[in-house]
Amino acid sequence: MNFIIKDINQLKKITIIDKFTLLIYSFIPIFLIIGTGASELAIIILSLKFIIDFIFFKKIEFYNKELIYFLLLIYLSLIVNSYFSVNSENSFLRNIFFFKYIIFIIGTIDFFTKRELAFTLVIKIWTIILIVFSIDLFIQFLTQKNIIGIESPLKYHRLSGFMGDELKAGALILSFCFIISGYFINHDKYKLNGLILLFLFIMTIFITGDRSNFIKSILLVSFLIFFIDRKYIKQTIGLFLISMSLITIFISNNQIFKERFQNKILNEFKENEFNINKFIKQTEYGKIYNSAYELFLEKKIFGVGNKNYRILCEEDYKDKYLFKKEIKNSRCNTHPHQIYFEILSEHGIFGFTILIVCLLGFIYTNLLFVFKEKNFLLISLFFSILIIFTPLLPGGSFFTSFNASMFWLNISFYYSYKNLCIKK
Repeated sequence: MNFIIKDINQLKKITIIDKFTLLIYSFIPIFLIIGTGASELAIIILSLKFIIDFIFFKKIEFYNKELIYFLLLIYLSLIVNSYFSVNSENSFLRNIFFFKYIIFIIGTIDFFTKRELAFTLVIKIWTIILIVFSIDLFIQFLTQKNIIGIESPLKYHRLSGFMGDELKAGALILSFCFIISGYFINHDKYKLNGLILLFLFIMTIFITGDRSNFIKSILLVSFLIFFIDRKYIKQTIGLFLISMSLITIFISNNQIFKERFQNKILNEFKENEFNINKFIKQTEYGKIYNSAYELFLEKKIFGVGNKNYRILCEEDYKDKYLFKKEIKNSRCNTHPHQIYFEILSEHGIFGFTILIVCLLGFIYTNLLFVFKEKNFLLISLFFSILIIFTPLLPGGSFFTSFNASMFWLNISFYYSYKNLCIKK
């Protein structure tokens, strides 16, 4: 706690408004845990603060202009999407209010680019929050109830912790754990602590039962190992092997996890002759992907509209939305559970092209800088953004408040830290 108190003492001279702003950023993980309403309110308050700063005080500077162009391009695509949406009532609010994220991102980058100490303090507070959240998940795993008596709605194979009925604990940990561990691994004094934290968080994602985010975390760690300081490579590999060994032993001795990880993934993959296409098609997610693809074929250019995959759930959707043909093997759900199928079905070729252009643009304008800097936190931030776009693996809807808040926060922190690196 001393290293946090020291930072707080050094920030005593900042204005009350800045202290309040810093407090909101520090508690964002808690707002996400509480629910969508709390995290949405936090982002709206921050966005309004940045608008006031820009209009009345001219305090906001526009860094990273290529990012602003990408954001405006995405916003333009969402406005077009609203126009061509088959059900504009579902799409309009989500599309039009995406503008708050643009303000939030620009303001966040400006705030932390000018306040490096605030940047590090927020990460340190997030560390405490995520450690408490992880310990609570272990308690729920061992006792079926967390420290305040909450049971997971799927208590035998998924954990929720403080999030109650929401099974999003794995996604939340994945979103924050590489920022936190990357910060500590980046400093010689805390490097080993950072490595221990990283593998603690990975073990926590595993026990939540969130297979997709666990696989993403393993993929990311396997890649980031190559950027660890050589002095600590033995400890890193040792911790990785210990974690994998514990996970393997646990899967072998726990019937529920054995069914979910070994039988449902490894054995069925083997039964499908290691053909990933055949394997995915016979899964529940594969059926949802197929519905999304068939829906895309009905509205190829602009899709059915943001938040409109769920129209498959409506009994009269064919007559109501004038589809030309049957949707084969349609599987009703709120969203396609995979980012590329979501964009194709709801945004069409137009939206998908813009997504790819922005993604490739982000990689093109940042990859060389990231590798030249050889800064572990910068690398962690960069690749934790890219891991969201892993093909085929399921995930939450890209434009929902929960996922959007975490994604754009990661984008904001990446560019803030990139600017801090440039200034040094």
